[in-house]
Amino acid sequence: MANHPRKTIIRVLSGPSPTQTGVNEAVLGGAASPISALSKAADLVPLDADQLKGFLHFRLATAKAAADRASWFGGRLYNAVSGESPDYIPLSGTHLRQAFIAMRIEPPEFIIAGGEYELRVDYAQKALAALHEAKEQT
Repeated sequence: MANHPRKTIIRVLSGPSPTQTGVNEAVLGGAASPISALSKAADLVPLDADQLKGFLHFRLATAKAAADRASWFGGRLYNAVSGESPDYIPLSGTHLRQAFIAMRIEPPEFIIAGGEYELRVDYAQKALAALHEAKEQT
């Protein structure tokens, strides 16, 4: 795990650009809006502890793969094109709030359920460890 003292813990993501939306429409034949709406609706639903553990585990594995690829130019290019980061994992506002609560940290007030955020990997690892610890205590 890299040391991240100067990187922010949470990054707020912006919404999709008009170009990205146009590409989605072209590729999916107009089905992008209903698919996007379903995806956003799913992100609003809180996960139970086991689901959140699985979700964080998957996102952390993706970040590790991005970190492994980042050691060479082709890997960094792939990460840039795919949007994968070795330092942050993407989370909806609902799931970010759940991760903070799992760590017993009060979620910042600016986090909204429908928002899109990135959480620094070391904090995601702390949330996953806290969820495992809570499971062991029950």
